[in-house]
Amino acid sequence: MENLKSLKKTRASFKAKLTVFNDYLNALLPSSELNSIQMHELTMRHAKMSEMYNDFDSIQNDIESMTEIPDDEYAERTSFENRYFGVMAAAQDLLSRHAAPAGPASAVHDSGSVTGSGDAVFSKLQSRSKWRTQGAHPQLGEMVVVKDDRLPPNRWLLGRVTAVHPGSDGVNRVADVLTTTGTLRRAYNRLCPLPSTLDQAAPDPRGQPVNAPSMCA
Repeated sequence: MENLKSLKKTRASFKAKLTVFNDYLNALLPSSELNSIQMHELTMRHAKMSEMYNDFDSIQNDIESMTEIPDDEYAERTSFENRYFGVMAAAQDLLSRHAAPAGPASAVHDSGSVTGSGDAVFSKLQSRSKWRTQGAHPQLGEMVVVKDDRLPPNRWLLGRVTAVHPGSDGVNRVADVLTTTGTLRRAYNRLCPLPSTLDQAAPDPRGQPVNAPSMCA
């Protein structure tokens, strides 16, 4: 029980960090223009917050697994994710609207600004496709392995996806998985889809073609 309290305390710190970032973002939103230093700071804060979700997800998975009836914890996940992705989308939109145009003129954005505008980092943020595409996500009826950092991979649970849960932007990020121990609700990055087709390309050491489906890392 003490460990559960510690996990919930850590989760509360993630909520606090999200609140701080949201307050920072709200202070910038009325600005008609951001200088290069503000763009640098926003870009770095946004990147740092992007890394936070996986930490939250890991803690939340532990809390859910330690709770006998985790319905309230599922609601906690949904509440956090709805707020998190809404704030992150607003930050990304702000970065997009105030990004300096490409070309020599963007080197000096305003008087007293730092040379450059963080475009290299910003372009990497724009290219991130996590949570934006459906193709790599588990589908209804698909067999998956449920990742568990507390166990070796050969002891991870096998299950079938019975339901998917879209976020406020319509992208599915959470799925219900039916396993031998019951139905679990997990984020997609905690699920490893099993291959539905066999790979005939991998050769057998004895010279015969074999099927070599790969497991996710």
